[in-house]
Amino acid sequence: MAIAYGHSIDAEPHKHPLWQVCLPSADSLLNEQSLKGGAVIKPNEIHQLSMPNGWVILAEPESLLGEAISELPMRLPFVNADARLEILFEQLGEFPELVSAMKNNPYHCRDERLARLLERLNRCFGVDCMKPEAWRAKEVAEWLALSESRFLHVVKAELGIAWRPYLLWRRLICAIETIKRGKSATEAAHLAGFSDSAHLSRTIKSTFGMTGTQLLSSFQDLN
Repeated sequence: MAIAYGHSIDAEPHKHPLWQVCLPSADSLLNEQSLKGGAVIKPNEIHQLSMPNGWVILAEPESLLGEAISELPMRLPFVNADARLEILFEQLGEFPELVSAMKNNPYHCRDERLARLLERLNRCFGVDCMKPEAWRAKEVAEWLALSESRFLHVVKAELGIAWRPYLLWRRLICAIETIKRGKSATEAAHLAGFSDSAHLSRTIKSTFGMTGTQLLSSFQDLN
Protein backbone atom coordinates (compact mmCIF):
# COMPACT_ATOMS: atom_id res chain seq x y z
CA MET A 1 0.00 0.00 0.00
CA ALA A 2 0.98 3.65 -0.27
CA ILE A 3 -0.26 6.34 2.12
CA ALA A 4 1.08 9.82 1.40
CA TYR A 5 0.32 13.47 2.03
CA GLY A 6 0.76 15.43 -1.18
CA HIS A 7 1.14 19.04 -2.26
CA SER A 8 0.24 20.59 -5.63
CA ILE A 9 -0.83 17.31 -7.18
CA ASP A 10 -1.79 17.83 -10.81
CA ALA A 11 -1.94 14.46 -12.52
CA GLU A 12 -2.73 13.70 -16.14
CA PRO A 13 -5.45 11.13 -16.97
CA HIS A 14 -4.18 7.67 -16.03
CA LYS A 15 -5.26 4.37 -14.48
CA HIS A 16 -3.75 1.63 -12.32
CA PRO A 17 -4.97 -1.70 -10.88
CA LEU A 18 -5.27 -0.32 -7.33
CA TRP A 19 -7.96 1.10 -5.09
CA GLN A 20 -7.36 4.80 -4.45
CA VAL A 21 -8.74 7.22 -1.88
CA CYS A 22 -8.27 10.99 -2.26
CA LEU A 23 -8.76 13.13 0.85
CA PRO A 24 -8.15 16.77 -0.12
CA SER A 25 -7.55 19.54 2.41
CA ALA A 26 -8.90 22.17 0.01
CA ASP A 27 -11.31 22.31 -2.93
CA SER A 28 -9.94 20.09 -5.67
CA LEU A 29 -10.84 18.63 -9.06
CA LEU A 30 -11.45 15.00 -9.95
CA ASN A 31 -11.99 14.40 -13.66
CA GLU A 32 -12.45 18.18 -14.02
CA GLN A 33 -15.38 18.10 -11.55
CA SER A 34 -15.33 19.94 -8.23
CA LEU A 35 -14.26 17.76 -5.31
CA LYS A 36 -14.92 19.30 -1.90
CA GLY A 37 -14.68 16.10 0.15
CA GLY A 38 -13.04 12.72 -0.21
CA ALA A 39 -13.40 10.34 -3.16
CA VAL A 40 -12.85 6.65 -3.86
CA ILE A 41 -11.47 5.59 -7.26
CA LYS A 42 -11.95 2.00 -8.40
CA PRO A 43 -9.12 -0.13 -9.84
CA ASN A 44 -8.41 0.44 -13.56
CA GLU A 45 -10.69 3.48 -13.69
CA ILE A 46 -9.25 6.33 -15.74
CA HIS A 47 -9.01 9.44 -13.57
CA GLN A 48 -7.35 12.84 -13.34
CA LEU A 49 -6.75 14.53 -10.00
CA SER A 50 -5.86 18.14 -9.31
CA MET A 51 -5.41 18.68 -5.57
CA PRO A 52 -3.66 21.58 -3.78
CA ASN A 53 -2.85 19.31 -0.83
CA GLY A 54 -4.24 16.29 0.95
CA TRP A 55 -3.95 12.56 1.44
CA VAL A 56 -3.74 9.86 -1.25
CA ILE A 57 -4.11 6.19 -0.29
CA LEU A 58 -3.38 3.33 -2.72
CA ALA A 59 -3.95 -0.36 -2.01
CA GLU A 60 -3.88 -3.68 -3.86
CA PRO A 61 -7.44 -5.02 -4.25
CA GLU A 62 -7.18 -8.12 -2.06
CA SER A 63 -5.28 -6.58 0.83
CA LEU A 64 -7.18 -5.77 4.01
CA LEU A 65 -6.91 -2.12 3.08
CA GLY A 66 -8.18 -2.76 -0.44
CA GLU A 67 -11.20 -4.60 0.94
CA ALA A 68 -11.88 -1.81 3.44
CA ILE A 69 -11.73 0.81 0.69
CA SER A 70 -14.10 -1.21 -1.49
CA GLU A 71 -16.75 -0.92 1.25
CA LEU A 72 -16.55 2.89 1.40
CA PRO A 73 -19.04 5.19 -0.34
CA MET A 74 -17.69 6.75 -3.53
CA ARG A 75 -17.77 10.21 -1.92
CA LEU A 76 -16.63 10.96 1.61
CA PRO A 77 -17.56 14.01 3.70
CA PHE A 78 -13.99 14.79 4.69
CA VAL A 79 -12.07 17.98 5.53
CA ASN A 80 -8.45 17.59 6.55
CA ALA A 81 -6.10 20.40 7.49
CA ASP A 82 -3.30 18.33 9.01
CA ALA A 83 -0.54 16.20 7.47
CA ARG A 84 -0.01 14.07 10.58
CA LEU A 85 -1.01 10.43 10.20
CA GLU A 86 -2.38 10.15 13.74
CA ILE A 87 -4.76 13.06 13.04
CA LEU A 88 -5.88 11.34 9.83
CA PHE A 89 -6.75 8.22 11.83
CA GLU A 90 -8.82 10.32 14.24
CA GLN A 91 -10.69 12.02 11.40
CA LEU A 92 -11.49 8.66 9.79
CA GLY A 93 -12.89 7.33 13.05
CA GLU A 94 -16.29 6.56 11.53
CA PHE A 95 -14.58 4.01 9.29
CA PRO A 96 -12.86 1.72 11.86
CA GLU A 97 -12.16 -1.08 9.38
CA LEU A 98 -10.32 1.38 7.13
CA VAL A 99 -8.22 2.76 9.98
CA SER A 100 -7.39 -0.73 11.24
CA ALA A 101 -6.31 -1.84 7.77
CA MET A 102 -4.15 1.28 7.30
CA LYS A 103 -2.31 0.41 10.50
CA ASN A 104 -1.94 -3.27 9.64
CA ASN A 105 -2.26 -4.34 6.03
CA PRO A 106 -1.45 -8.07 5.55
CA TYR A 107 -2.79 -9.88 2.50
CA HIS A 108 -5.68 -12.31 2.62
CA CYS A 109 -3.42 -15.21 1.74
CA ARG A 110 -5.25 -18.46 2.24
CA ASP A 111 -2.63 -20.21 0.10
CA GLU A 112 0.51 -20.90 2.15
CA ARG A 113 2.68 -21.02 -0.97
CA LEU A 114 1.68 -17.52 -1.98
CA ALA A 115 2.26 -16.32 1.58
CA ARG A 116 5.84 -17.64 1.33
CA LEU A 117 6.26 -15.82 -1.97
CA LEU A 118 5.05 -12.50 -0.52
CA GLU A 119 7.40 -12.92 2.43
CA ARG A 120 10.27 -13.45 -0.01
CA LEU A 121 9.20 -10.42 -2.04
CA ASN A 122 9.09 -8.26 1.07
CA ARG A 123 12.66 -9.24 1.91
CA CYS A 124 13.78 -8.60 -1.63
CA PHE A 125 12.22 -5.20 -2.14
CA GLY A 126 12.94 -4.10 1.41
CA VAL A 127 16.40 -5.42 2.27
CA ASP A 128 18.26 -7.70 -0.15
CA CYS A 129 17.23 -6.89 -3.69
CA MET A 130 16.99 -9.70 -6.21
CA LYS A 131 17.00 -8.73 -9.87
CA PRO A 132 13.43 -8.73 -11.29
CA GLU A 133 14.44 -11.27 -13.96
CA ALA A 134 14.37 -13.85 -11.15
CA TRP A 135 10.68 -13.13 -10.62
CA ARG A 136 9.36 -14.35 -13.97
CA ALA A 137 6.15 -16.32 -13.57
CA LYS A 138 7.63 -19.57 -14.89
CA GLU A 139 10.59 -19.54 -12.47
CA VAL A 140 8.46 -18.47 -9.49
CA ALA A 141 5.92 -21.19 -10.26
CA GLU A 142 8.68 -23.79 -10.33
CA TRP A 143 9.99 -22.55 -6.97
CA LEU A 144 6.48 -22.99 -5.54
CA ALA A 145 6.07 -26.41 -7.21
CA LEU A 146 3.15 -25.17 -9.31
CA SER A 147 2.46 -25.07 -12.99
CA GLU A 148 2.76 -21.59 -14.46
CA SER A 149 -0.96 -21.44 -15.25
CA ARG A 150 -1.90 -22.54 -11.72
CA PHE A 151 0.46 -19.97 -10.20
CA LEU A 152 -1.04 -17.16 -12.27
CA HIS A 153 -4.55 -18.26 -11.29
CA VAL A 154 -3.70 -18.35 -7.57
CA VAL A 155 -2.10 -14.89 -7.67
CA LYS A 156 -5.13 -13.34 -9.39
CA ALA A 157 -7.55 -15.10 -7.03
CA GLU A 158 -5.64 -14.19 -3.85
CA LEU A 159 -4.41 -10.68 -4.65
CA GLY A 160 -7.10 -9.51 -7.06
CA ILE A 161 -4.41 -8.44 -9.51
CA ALA A 162 -2.41 -10.32 -12.14
CA TRP A 163 1.21 -11.22 -11.39
CA ARG A 164 2.81 -8.93 -13.96
CA PRO A 165 1.13 -5.64 -12.90
CA TYR A 166 1.54 -6.60 -9.23
CA LEU A 167 5.28 -7.14 -9.69
CA LEU A 168 5.54 -3.87 -11.61
CA TRP A 169 3.87 -2.05 -8.71
CA ARG A 170 6.37 -3.55 -6.25
CA ARG A 171 9.28 -2.58 -8.54
CA LEU A 172 8.00 0.99 -8.82
CA ILE A 173 7.83 1.34 -5.05
CA CYS A 174 11.34 -0.12 -4.82
CA ALA A 175 12.66 2.44 -7.33
CA ILE A 176 10.91 5.37 -5.65
CA GLU A 177 12.21 4.38 -2.22
CA THR A 178 15.72 4.05 -3.69
CA ILE A 179 15.56 7.59 -5.07
CA LYS A 180 14.27 8.85 -1.71
CA ARG A 181 17.36 7.35 -0.08
CA GLY A 182 19.52 9.63 -2.23
CA LYS A 183 20.36 7.38 -5.17
CA SER A 184 20.10 8.62 -8.75
CA ALA A 185 17.23 7.72 -11.06
CA THR A 186 19.68 5.66 -13.11
CA GLU A 187 20.73 3.66 -10.04
CA ALA A 188 17.11 3.20 -8.98
CA ALA A 189 16.10 2.04 -12.45
CA HIS A 190 18.90 -0.54 -12.54
CA LEU A 191 18.12 -1.82 -9.04
CA ALA A 192 14.41 -2.25 -9.79
CA GLY A 193 15.01 -3.86 -13.18
CA PHE A 194 14.06 -1.05 -15.58
CA SER A 195 16.19 -0.74 -18.70
CA ASP A 196 17.18 2.84 -17.90
CA SER A 197 15.98 5.99 -16.13
CA ALA A 198 13.83 6.95 -19.15
CA HIS A 199 12.00 3.61 -18.92
CA LEU A 200 11.43 4.17 -15.21
CA SER A 201 10.19 7.71 -15.85
CA ARG A 202 7.71 6.55 -18.50
CA THR A 203 6.37 3.86 -16.17
CA ILE A 204 5.92 6.29 -13.28
CA LYS A 205 4.13 8.70 -15.62
CA SER A 206 1.70 6.05 -16.90
CA THR A 207 1.00 4.74 -13.37
CA PHE A 208 0.73 7.95 -11.35
CA GLY A 209 -0.07 10.48 -14.06
CA MET A 210 2.98 12.62 -13.25
CA THR A 211 6.74 12.55 -13.71
CA GLY A 212 9.07 11.07 -11.13
CA THR A 213 10.24 14.54 -10.13
CA GLN A 214 6.65 15.72 -9.70
CA LEU A 215 5.77 12.61 -7.74
CA LEU A 216 8.66 12.99 -5.30
CA SER A 217 8.10 16.70 -4.85
CA SER A 218 4.34 16.27 -4.40
CA PHE A 219 4.43 13.68 -1.66
CA GLN A 220 5.98 13.89 1.78
CA ASP A 221 6.06 10.17 2.35
CA LEU A 222 5.35 7.12 0.19
CA ASN A 223 5.26 3.77 2.01
